[in-house]
Amino acid sequence: MEATGSVGEAPGGRRVLVVGGGIAGLGAAQRLCGHSAFPHLRVLEATARAGGRIRSERSFGGVVEVGAHWIHGPSRGNPVFQLAADYGLLGEKELSEENQLVETGGHVGLPSVSYASSGARVSLQLVAEMATLFYSLIDQTREFLHAAETPVPSVGEYLKKEIGQHVTGWTEDEETRKLKLAVLNSFFNLECCVSGTHSMDLVALAPFGEYTVLPGLDCTFSKGYQGLTNCMVASLPEDMVVFEKPVKTIHWNGSFQEAAFPGETFPVSVECEDGDRFPVHHVIVTVPLGLSTFSVGSLLGLSPSSWRLCRMKKYFCVSPKCSGE
Repeated sequence: MEATGSVGEAPGGRRVLVVGGGIAGLGAAQRLCGHSAFPHLRVLEATARAGGRIRSERSFGGVVEVGAHWIHGPSRGNPVFQLAADYGLLGEKELSEENQLVETGGHVGLPSVSYASSGARVSLQLVAEMATLFYSLIDQTREFLHAAETPVPSVGEYLKKEIGQHVTGWTEDEETRKLKLAVLNSFFNLECCVSGTHSMDLVALAPFGEYTVLPGLDCTFSKGYQGLTNCMVASLPEDMVVFEKPVKTIHWNGSFQEAAFPGETFPVSVECEDGDRFPVHHVIVTVPLGLSTFSVGSLLGLSPSSWRLCRMKKYFCVSPKCSGE
């Protein structure tokens, strides 16, 4: 989300502030820092590290991904894949044309072996059967993209409704039925990872088909996903990212000033929790997927009614004109 204003002009160019040092914020900073029109650029990160939800730990004798695990759809149309390739973070197999051209339909490949909580090995045939059922239903959800109305509000509700109908036709014993449901639950959890949500009940059914499926076999980073954001940070000027600087709110439609720019006025002021304020011309707000919409509206300094209006109109660019009443 970006906010812009037309008041004042800092000597030598516009002042831009990026809120959030995750991959989106770092990507925005990377794109702008080499542009002569934006010489005054800064990134505010609330924590002591960059990367956001991308975090790799090495405390367990190897690499453990605490956040993002793999590149979904690793091919030339994927900007994450392109960055990883440019930084030399992928192997020969991942970079091969053969790997990039594989059409997966957006579905994660089946595990080579699966175990139940009892420790017993689960039949690969049973896993494949449940995968076929689950992903056929996922494909069906995309058919509601241009529908006038949907049978249920969310993808999760639709999947559970359809699965419930299939369950009634199962003729196996009770233990096998329970095992099938457990495998389906695992696919639900995996789809939550792919869709970036805590629950598929939170994913609206109508627009789900907008998701673009890229070709390529999903791949991982042998030395950790965080290597990507580490490279992105290293490409920026040393003092551009300010750590441990959580933002409290953003003030719009003003004429804010700063001692470093006497006589200049700025339409936006970003207020941090420690009281510091940053007057700027433009703000790029990068919001974590799991942040509640109420928290986002509060951060942007919008009244509840204004934020609801922005959401209803599906604004992706938030300007001062829709920021207050």
